[in-house]
Amino acid sequence: MARIRKRRKGFPTALSKLVKKVYPAPEQFEEARVIAWWARAVPARVLKNARPVRMRHGMLYVNVSSASWAQELTYLADDLIARVRAFAPDAGVRGMRFSVGPLPPVPVVPKDPLKRRRVPIKLAVLPDDLGRALATVADDELRDLLAEVATTSLTQRPDET
Repeated sequence: MARIRKRRKGFPTALSKLVKKVYPAPEQFEEARVIAWWARAVPARVLKNARPVRMRHGMLYVNVSSASWAQELTYLADDLIARVRAFAPDAGVRGMRFSVGPLPPVPVVPKDPLKRRRVPIKLAVLPDDLGRALATVADDELRDLLAEVATTSLTQRPDET
């Protein structure tokens, strides 16, 4: 019979347990998507006065700045649902509930999410022995790629100094 080890203080926690604590469950991805895309889906005047706070069983709960905004958005709910569905069709938004409450901050979505902040770096010079070893590689593309990788890995970035 296998012995079960108990987790003792000071021992590492299993990665699977840590991931579950950090990332949302699969059913929460669409909820997060709806909340993140709210700023793009609704008009600016609505965004200024209404923000989604959670979604449960297809119902999107939205906090508004005043009772008059809750009433106005109740009349506009069908249009708002259509807009949200256009941005997150798999979320399953069936309805909205509006209540007066604190407005969470608007999620900031970068214009180009793939564009990274470029940090200027000074490329390192390859050591002589590494340069000679690379010269023996017959394939030009492979040699250039290896030189680029070696140069990048030998480079010291400004934040590491």
